[in-house]
Amino acid sequence: MRAAAAAYSYGRFAPVTVPCRTGRIMRVLALVLALACCGLLLLSVAPLRAETRVALVIGNGEYATARLANPKNDAELMARTLKSVGFEVIKYTDANMQTMRQAFTDFARRLRQPDAVGVFYYAGHGVQVAGQNYLIPIGADITAEGEVALQALNLSELLASMKGAASRINVAILDACRNNPYESHVRSIARGLAPVSAPAGTLISYATAPGEVAQDGSDGHSPFTAALAQSIPIPGLAIEEIFKHTRETVLAATQNRQTPWEHSSLVGNFIFKAKSAGQEPSRRPLATSRGAADDQRLTEIAAWDQVKTTEDPAILRRHIETYPGGAYEELAHYKIAQLERRPTGWTWWQTGNNEATASRGDVDGVFERAVKLDVAGGTPEALVEAARLYRVAADQGVATAMYNLARMFDKGRGVERSASEAASWYEKAAKADHTAAQGSLATLYEFGEGVQLNLAEALRLYRLAADKGDGHAMTSLGYLYAQGKGVGRDNKEARKWYLLASEKRIVRAMFNLALMQMRGEGGPVDGVEAIHWLNIAVDKGHAGAMRELAYLHDEGRVVERNPVRAAEYLVAALEAFKVEGRAGAKTESAADAMITKDHWSYSTRRATQKRLISLGYYKGRVTGIFDRPTREVLKRLATEV
Repeated sequence: MRAAAAAYSYGRFAPVTVPCRTGRIMRVLALVLALACCGLLLLSVAPLRAETRVALVIGNGEYATARLANPKNDAELMARTLKSVGFEVIKYTDANMQTMRQAFTDFARRLRQPDAVGVFYYAGHGVQVAGQNYLIPIGADITAEGEVALQALNLSELLASMKGAASRINVAILDACRNNPYESHVRSIARGLAPVSAPAGTLISYATAPGEVAQDGSDGHSPFTAALAQSIPIPGLAIEEIFKHTRETVLAATQNRQTPWEHSSLVGNFIFKAKSAGQEPSRRPLATSRGAADDQRLTEIAAWDQVKTTEDPAILRRHIETYPGGAYEELAHYKIAQLERRPTGWTWWQTGNNEATASRGDVDGVFERAVKLDVAGGTPEALVEAARLYRVAADQGVATAMYNLARMFDKGRGVERSASEAASWYEKAAKADHTAAQGSLATLYEFGEGVQLNLAEALRLYRLAADKGDGHAMTSLGYLYAQGKGVGRDNKEARKWYLLASEKRIVRAMFNLALMQMRGEGGPVDGVEAIHWLNIAVDKGHAGAMRELAYLHDEGRVVERNPVRAAEYLVAALEAFKVEGRAGAKTESAADAMITKDHWSYSTRRATQKRLISLGYYKGRVTGIFDRPTREVLKRLATEV
């Protein structure tokens, strides 16, 4: 297994606390390295299987007597809600006895899988007789207490059939605590529903307390179902928290006149909607922060100095593999092309510029000086000079210089930012068969920056670059397929391209692939592989991967539930957003999403406050509540320079 093969010695790195602002980046990088190397995830990876989610939804309202206005609407709402969180929904409205019995038989058969999760939702009339609860089908004509068992479905029998189905988790939701519909001639029927102990692995939820009557609602939905439909899609809430949240909402809506109630014997964890980010799009923000990568850049410069004079293309290729996407990658490709005498887009003519001579060596020197100034990037003057030298080499037909000049216009480094100028130089380099330029030009076409938006052209250029082995183009191509952007949505194709790009160590591809593997999109669910790629992405400082691992540890998905680890990843993720250069509204939005009231469990919120105290960021009390001071500290981590 990859997990076992990739495990590192636990505790090799201790968290580094550097309260001063100037040392924060170094502390963050040390923390990232510690998290990646400690084997926190890999030592506790649990198998992740595809979960079969099946729901039976019934809403009965068209009774001959005591008609109910809202059950049909409630059933429709609950069906939509459960579908939105991955359930296959079987829905019936105004079902008679035969239909209900057959529906429940089919439902129980669908749950005969150990990975199954079953939800039964019923809105309509329900009564209790002699301590037993019965659900009333349409067409029931009950005139005596003894007829209830013959013309209605016994809830205990239904629950027993769910228990016998071998499903992992069963949930029964009953919005059926209305007034006795047969009160005029069967007065022995008790008020509301009787309390029932849930069988092992089952949670039973009632719209109101035992023996009490729930409101049917006056706005198209019952207060209970409306509140539950709002609560279920909240990301990351355990099932118990979902019903607690529902109870709070119903109490507020009914002025404390109705208190939802549940009985649970669940032994496993279940979350209706897991916390998870969306896949990262094809383009990161143009603004970049170079300071965070200074150490890695210095290491790369030193490594380049050792190999730059080699005449062995294999050595240059190893450098590219060691520093994918690095500052010297383009220069290394350029030198490989020279050594192997492949066409490089050079034309040999004099342009009139004193530095642009017909001598190949002179132009090489101009280009290499430009790269050196670009990589160092120490002063604005150095970047201006780098741009000027790139233009000199580009004017001599050097495709790589065209590409690098386009990047400077793209990011506004050494020149005034201009998407149209960037597009122009990317296009020139692309026509000279420069692979990375083809991918970059595709991105401009994808978003309509500097060129007219053209998804067909973006797809063509991405595929052209991807087929030649460009990992970034592979990733972007995968994203188009995953989103159905400019092409038919195809998760299998997306996952294929993400895997190819991940093997080239493209961090965005690793993150997107891991999300697909955890969700079973485009292929089987594979939690171990997902953790493998997330772990590598964390090692490279990827904020989204840290956030995803915080989610997993908080919820106990794939890995053992561990609030302390969740808190460590949460804090590291917020700081990594800043380190990645995500300043501005995007970062603030990401931070806001991570520090909302219901986003984390109580234990993780406590652990986060303790973590902030240990790092010297927070001096408040450990309450487990993300109050205003706590949220301000967390937000500053992601935004303050």
